[in-house]
Amino acid sequence: MLRFKIFRQVIFIFAVLLSLNGCSHVHYPGLVNTNGKYPEPSLAQNTHKNRVESLRHELAALHDDIDDHEARQLAEAAIGFSMALANRYHLTRPPILHNILVNLRLKDRGLCIHWAEDLLIHLRSLELKNFHLYWGVAHPKNPFRLEHSSVVVTAKGQPFEEGLVLDGWRHSGELYWVSVKKDTYDWKKSE
Repeated sequence: MLRFKIFRQVIFIFAVLLSLNGCSHVHYPGLVNTNGKYPEPSLAQNTHKNRVESLRHELAALHDDIDDHEARQLAEAAIGFSMALANRYHLTRPPILHNILVNLRLKDRGLCIHWAEDLLIHLRSLELKNFHLYWGVAHPKNPFRLEHSSVVVTAKGQPFEEGLVLDGWRHSGELYWVSVKKDTYDWKKSE
């Protein structure tokens, strides 16, 4: 028990030193929710719109029959909600430091499993007709690699392996997306 307390104190001191040494809190200003549309940052709108357009394009490319309006809705929700979650979690950058703070119970949420859970719930509330949403897990029960969770989206009827990973954790609230096949993580559908 004493070893655990000492270990916890060392980790706490390490986390504080890291936070003083260039690590920072993440906050996305200007998030407003109007008329059911998902929050769009009032600052850097061109960058935000370019990111939404880029994700919309990749979502639409998942299948020929994808409705463009629904692809845009999903892109806006995934990008906007990831930023909102960073604010809600009072995120500290880098993500691994935030994980340490959560595991020390100095922060409530913000592990990748929380990102996957909260993002999946929000995206499922959109009642999408062209897409299927999965909980993806990389390195489950691997003693040599940390397990990682994220949302994976596919076109309806398409296999999990053809999907896109939507990962808000990896870049501290700035949604990261990549093809399941091209990611450095080896994703599996969670059962």
